[in-house]
Amino acid sequence: MKKNSILFLLLISSLCSSQEKILMVGNSFTFYYNLPNTIELMAKAKGLNWEVNQSTAGGVTLKEHWLGEKELKTKALLSQNQYTKVVFQDKSTYPLIAIDTTKKYLGLLRTLIKQPTAQYVYSTWAYPNISSPAKGKITSQTIEKALKSMLGVRPNELILVGRAFDLFQERYPKYPLLTDDQKHPNPNGSYLAACIFFASFSELSTLGLPHREEGFDQFGKKIFYFIIEEEIALLCQKIADEVVLGMVKS
Repeated sequence: MKKNSILFLLLISSLCSSQEKILMVGNSFTFYYNLPNTIELMAKAKGLNWEVNQSTAGGVTLKEHWLGEKELKTKALLSQNQYTKVVFQDKSTYPLIAIDTTKKYLGLLRTLIKQPTAQYVYSTWAYPNISSPAKGKITSQTIEKALKSMLGVRPNELILVGRAFDLFQERYPKYPLLTDDQKHPNPNGSYLAACIFFASFSELSTLGLPHREEGFDQFGKKIFYFIIEEEIALLCQKIADEVVLGMVKS
């Protein structure tokens, strides 16, 4: 009996240790088309137990997260909770025009994180309006290099969504990743971003992830959390594995 009790406790301990509690801090590039929830559902599909939370508001910067503007509670969430992973995303233009501000408030927010917690920085994509005659042509690599230049941000902490967007659009230009505003991700773009996050967090292949996920709301009505064409989902998965895991799938 005692031996069985010990085995049971070891099993419970193992299950608890496999749980992930993740916080995503950012703005619309983080919350469009249920990105945090999509990542959580992808993990569930692979038999993983992830709880993916978010602290987001449209157009906000890390400075505004720190100051608690737009009713953001990011500081309280970071200081009062133990997360296994935290992702930070600043306003898309800030790595180009205000990298010192990004560095300052990223550093301040990081001081609130309980250890041990893996920390990541969301490297976003270049979109048409981000470039100008004054700045010249901006690419996702420009943003990535700017974030890498910040002291304290290691290459393996970058979530390389921008790089994946570039590669996808180069190979499959007939499938857009942005909405009509040519800035925010459409369902395809959000799905590709979710694949990058899943692979980065889990170090597992994204192949076989569902291309649609449905459920029921509190009233028992069917809802779809995400849905894209199966062909596009497979292309996103191959790009994510190549970018994150270094796998080139044919």
